[in-house]
Amino acid sequence: MRHPNREKNETIMVEGHRAVEALIDAPSFEVVEVFVESGRHPSILGRCGARGIPCHELGAAELREKADYQFHRGAFARARRPRAVMPDEAFLASASRLLVPVDLADAGNLGTLLRSAAAFGINGVLVGANRGVDIYSRKCIRASATAIFRMPVFEVDSLEHTLERIGEHGFIVLGASHSPSSRPLEEVRCGRKTALVLGSEGEGLPSSIERQCAEIVRVPMSEELDSLNVAVSGAIFMWEWFGREQT
Repeated sequence: MRHPNREKNETIMVEGHRAVEALIDAPSFEVVEVFVESGRHPSILGRCGARGIPCHELGAAELREKADYQFHRGAFARARRPRAVMPDEAFLASASRLLVPVDLADAGNLGTLLRSAAAFGINGVLVGANRGVDIYSRKCIRASATAIFRMPVFEVDSLEHTLERIGEHGFIVLGASHSPSSRPLEEVRCGRKTALVLGSEGEGLPSSIERQCAEIVRVPMSEELDSLNVAVSGAIFMWEWFGREQT
């Protein structure tokens, strides 16, 4: 499902000195230019100089006007949007944990999921091109707290086809949904290679995606509530299946 307000730009905007540093260090991103408040963040100036990236020092007011955003924290950058690619054979052979958010409508939720994914050892993220909120929106990048630059993100033309393909590479596909037919989380163990699929905040998993799942799993909860925020439930699933191995 295409997000009604989505505008896919070929240039992405990144704000905050930590995010800008992570962007510069990420090999899959082409940085166009960087803007830094005069007298702040010399590490960014050094990184840009070492990589031949144009870097402009501006006064605070000029930087704020240029960024068109109040909370840039003294630095922001423009970069080329990575082109949509399928995960290749080498990645699918080596990866064991994938996150697949489907048709999410809130950029903050998507970014928070990316942050949890990085914390709990997810190897990569699959999203549908032109489906749901833009994973490279400013809000999503900001909410990810640099995670979007620290693991592979694959925008694919068909999530259904991609889920079928990763199944052929040994992944068990587990969908999260609080439906009557779902099984409680504690009853389902992840496989050696697992893809966690999360549906949108309002609609849940599309039927075409649910058919690709080996199991539909839910987080047990009070009967007084019918659902959890998708970023919260996703973090619970990732901790239970993947995060415990890291402690």
